[in-house]
Formats: sequence, C-alpha cells, structure tokens
Amino acid sequence: MAKNIYLILLYPIMAAVIIQYFAGNFPFHFFEFPLNIILGAIWIYSVYILLRKNNCTNNITRVLVSPETTAFSLFLFVCGTLVIGMFPQLSAIEAEQKEGILGQLGFYNFMSSWIFVSILFILLSHLAAITIRGFKTRKKKRWRFLLNHVGVWLALAGGFLGSSDVVTARIPVFFDTENNEALTMEGKRLFLDYNMQLMDFHAEYYPNGMPKSYVANVNISDRQNGESSHISLEVNHPYEYKIGEDIYLVSYDTHGEKPQYCILQIVHQPWKYIQLIGIIMTIAGAAGMFIGGPQKHTFKK
Repeated sequence: MAKNIYLILLYPIMAAVIIQYFAGNFPFHFFEFPLNIILGAIWIYSVYILLRKNNCTNNITRVLVSPETTAFSLFLFVCGTLVIGMFPQLSAIEAEQKEGILGQLGFYNFMSSWIFVSILFILLSHLAAITIRGFKTRKKKRWRFLLNHVGVWLALAGGFLGSSDVVTARIPVFFDTENNEALTMEGKRLFLDYNMQLMDFHAEYYPNGMPKSYVANVNISDRQNGESSHISLEVNHPYEYKIGEDIYLVSYDTHGEKPQYCILQIVHQPWKYIQLIGIIMTIAGAAGMFIGGPQKHTFKK
C-alpha cells in the first residue's frame, strides 16, 4: 500500500517537471485576487467533501490522510527548500536567460516553478485533510491541534495563494525631480500612486572604500490627496508606507563622489498578514504543547 501511495504522489510531480520543461514557470498572474480566493475556497471545500463521511476506502482519501503522504510531502518540501538555498534565486527575466537543464526546470526561480507549486499543493492538501479529520475526531486538546495545524497551513498557504498578488518593483529616486515610474521584476512599467524625491543621502565607508552603511531621506507625496511625508530609509530597515506595501533601500549611485540618486524597492505583499497570523497561531500551539505536555493516550486491554 505504501508503495502505491508513493507512486500516486509521484504522478503530479512528474507532470509538473514535464510542464516546467516545455512551458516555463507557473503563471501566477492569471490567479490574482479575487480568483485565488475563489479557487482556494473550492479547493478546501473539495477536501472537506472527500472526508465528510470519514470514508477511507476511497483511494484519494487514503492518500490524503496517510502517514506516507506526510513523510513524502515533507521530503519533497525539504528538497525544494534546498534547491532554493543552493541556487541563486533570480528575477523572472534573469532566470529565463539561464541555459541548460537546470534553467529549464526553473531552479533559478524555483518558488515560481510548476515543480515547487505542485509540492506545495500536495503538502497543503494533505495538511488540510488531516486538520479537517482531526477537528472531527479529536475530543481532547482540540484547540492545541487546530492552532498548530491551521497555523502552519495559513503560514504556507498565505505565500502559496498570495503569490499572484505580490508585486516587486524598483525605482530610481533623484534629488532634482520627483519620480513615480518603477520597473517590476518581470520588466514591466509600474506607475505608483505617489511620487518620491531624494532629499538627503549619507554613506559611511570602510577604509578600503566599500560602503559600510548608507541612509536616504526621501519625500513621499500622495498623488491623490497631495499629502507629503518624509521618511528615512536604511538597508534592511524597510518602511511600511501602507498596509502590505513596504519600501526598501537597496542601492545608490556610485559613479561620483556625491550620489545623485538611490534605488528603492517596492514590495506589495497583502497576504503577509495572513502568514503572520499563521506563525502566531503555530507559536501559540507550540506553547500549549510545552505547557500542557504531550497528550496522554489510554489503551484498552
């Protein structure tokens, strides 16, 4: 039985490898809000329908809740994260220029590949199935079980379903003029609903001339209401301009003694709060396990 389950789980992975090789990365842009919400709801409801009567004779149901699926999906997820860690993750345009079998399989933009999407789909479907089953069957410490499993599901699904709504763009900000025209990582022009202008820039250097730290003071003026605000940006210290939209300082002009512009990165990620809720729930569930101790099982003679 275990061998059959592994074979069944291999089919979608093999199909994803073939699609990735011939068609390229997963088209997340087709599943932007609200389509991702609708499909996500249909997905979870379908899992619920399969488990509604606790029918474990169905092959799909047995695969969804089997321990072998737990082991195999976690193994695939670890392999996927290793690929992400071992290979430089590039923008979509840069990744498309990579040649060879690894480039064709999306290793240089792996989180957007059909392979990684299929891995996440298997893992999240399995996690949803055992969470729904556990909610129906567990009588003791159900809240702790739900915090752990729903929390992990939200943390992963927030990135999975929300990937289509993530927009990452870079924009040069100058001293002498305002600018609101950015360029996305896919090479498309994006016009922000606010203007930005560089007001001051300060950099510190090591003795060898390499930058030690740099700070940019930027004026942001809203194009709708005309309100302005001054912000200070440092590397690795983003500024949240609005809910789900962060501004990062990533680079600056190094061609002259005094920089004439800096490069800012705009990251629009509205689903990050869903992921944050999932992380908080998981931590609360782990704390509950620590405080309450392991669940005791009684065995009948």
